[in-house]
Amino acid sequence: MKRSNKKVSGVLHPNDSAQHFQLRRYQPDSALASLVEQFWLVDWDLFGQQPHNQQNLPDPNMHLVISQQGAKVMGPVSKKYRYTMQGQGKIIGVKFNLGVLAKRLPCPIDKAVDTEFEATDIFGFDQQKLLENTLGAKSDTAAVAYLSHELQSDVHVIPPATLTVQTLAEQIKNNSEINRVELLAELSQHSVRNLQRMFKTYVGLSPKWLIRKYRLHQALEMLENQQVSIAELAANLDYADQSHLIRDFNTFINFTPKQYASAQEKLTK
Repeated sequence: MKRSNKKVSGVLHPNDSAQHFQLRRYQPDSALASLVEQFWLVDWDLFGQQPHNQQNLPDPNMHLVISQQGAKVMGPVSKKYRYTMQGQGKIIGVKFNLGVLAKRLPCPIDKAVDTEFEATDIFGFDQQKLLENTLGAKSDTAAVAYLSHELQSDVHVIPPATLTVQTLAEQIKNNSEINRVELLAELSQHSVRNLQRMFKTYVGLSPKWLIRKYRLHQALEMLENQQVSIAELAANLDYADQSHLIRDFNTFINFTPKQYASAQEKLTK
């Protein structure tokens, strides 16, 4: 079982957060590669300590999330996601490739944004067995092996449109020069209208929303690793002005850049 070496992004205050839990990520085997991007496992032991509020600005991928509260399928997350860790606990998750669950949902995926579903309704799992063989597994290997076996029947040929959207989303994520939908349309040779339709159908979020979200991933990384002014941050990310950057921070994270930088400074002292 190979560890995933994909870069973790979109975590608020990642250096501080990493002190509160242990994260392991694993690649799927080749038979599941079209369905699953990675398996992830988190556990923590905070007895005698203050609860930790984990805050992420996650990718738009859907996840299977297994905890003591049950097994849920999480729809695309549009803004900041917050989870409180306290005492001792564990979460086991599956991050699915973008768009592959869109047609399995009981509603269009754009209606599933910031929504969760019972895993048994989406996959038909036996929840008791699922919890026993994942949360109760003696090792990461055993938990991932069980999930891999249970998901085998859900592997299907991925439609070309889904593969196209996956490629486009990767371009948005990894090419910081793509700051407008019109530029993505030019590079991909799709019309803006066609891009909007594909993203609505398979991602649930518009390409414009995703561009703004991934620019904030870059902003969080810059604020974490170097001292930059708000003006420099806006210029580095090609915002028209500081007010647009502040607006995006407020929309997605519920902080201004100044508030986030101030909190970051306190954590590093």
